[in-house]
Amino acid sequence: MTKQDDKSKGEHMKQVMQRYCELVTAGDLDGIVALYAEDAVVEDPVGSDPHRGRAAIREFYAASAGTVVLELEGRPRVVGNQAVAALRATVRDAGMYVETTDLMLFDDDGLIRSTQAFWSPETVYQS
Repeated sequence: MTKQDDKSKGEHMKQVMQRYCELVTAGDLDGIVALYAEDAVVEDPVGSDPHRGRAAIREFYAASAGTVVLELEGRPRVVGNQAVAALRATVRDAGMYVETTDLMLFDDDGLIRSTQAFWSPETVYQS
């Protein structure tokens, strides 16, 4: 793989993280699920029971997509096939937000293979 290929791959992962935020904010379940590989895993928060496969991932996001405004806090960082970013999830009409750091692992097709969201009750705030 050339350096340009690595750069393009990195830019793709950054764009997917931005698109992920947009889709979660819009409540677009089909769009969210399409970002994931068939056998992907979501662990949100880290330490909770993982959601495995697109059907389980869809069910997980159905509970929150469209009810939060999800925003990147700064630029994602990319190394190899992993991207990490600080995110802020503002819960609409609830007067609260969650600060999280999400780590996404990508497959060779550019789809998300896994997402781990690092947050805890200590990173939930009243706005």
